[in-house]
Amino acid sequence: MFKYAQSFCVLVEELHFSRAAARLHLTQPALSHQIKKLEEEVGFPLLLRSPHKVVVTDAGKILARELAAALTLVDRAVEQARDVARGDAGMLAIGYCELPQAGHMTAIIRRYRELFPGVDITLHNMPTIDQIDALQKGAIDIAFLHPPIHQTNLSLQFAGEERIGAAMRADHPLANKQGLQLSDLSQERLIVSAEEIGPVLYHSIVSACSKCGFQPILREERFRWHAMLDQAAVGLGVALVPETLCSSSNDLVVFRPVQDLNIMLQTAIATTGSPVKPVVSSFMATAAAFVKSNS
Repeated sequence: MFKYAQSFCVLVEELHFSRAAARLHLTQPALSHQIKKLEEEVGFPLLLRSPHKVVVTDAGKILARELAAALTLVDRAVEQARDVARGDAGMLAIGYCELPQAGHMTAIIRRYRELFPGVDITLHNMPTIDQIDALQKGAIDIAFLHPPIHQTNLSLQFAGEERIGAAMRADHPLANKQGLQLSDLSQERLIVSAEEIGPVLYHSIVSACSKCGFQPILREERFRWHAMLDQAAVGLGVALVPETLCSSSNDLVVFRPVQDLNIMLQTAIATTGSPVKPVVSSFMATAAAFVKSNS
């Protein structure tokens, strides 16, 4: 029925075969043939034939009205699908590791929303290991996570890196030292990300302490970076955390660089392999351009 629906609706609007045929870029006999085929398909007359004018039957008027509404919905559906196919619309689920500033994530998403306002974005805060699982299961489309990771079916795009520094309570004896050495922390309990959550960072800290000549006293945090700050604030130890976390405003905690602790926390943007949704491709292109312009 939809094959001839537009032709019939135009004819009802014009009530003139020649004008309707011209709008449709058809010959008048071709238009007449289409209307006849439509009448055969629906099983009742749509027009009262007259040599001087087009008269639409009552049934034809109802059909024209409903077909016009249906065609509008079809056009809208095609346009929405076209936007999704181009990456101009759709849904995008993004995972991240609690530090929204890491890897320029906040700025990249803002830029992306400026370019693609029709895309519906949801954010999911979860550790790197959970993001990997969510990516592979299709629960998220994009992950801002901390490499290295060893899954070969994921594609990683570098987004940034930051140094690890020390966070301690504001009245800590070391708080007045602007530049700490790792040896200054040899007698402190060090609050670190748990080995099971971030094994690379954990072993990098242990190795750095060993090279400095001491075995660290560790308190492992298994859940959130901000929980490490809470522990430092109440004096449970000195937290070794990324610089972006150190930039948070907190009157109870001060942050100090550790000059000889050369540990970098990298952030990468991960996706699964092809086929890739258009919204994912457009996001990754936006992210790459942003990182390049800010490097």
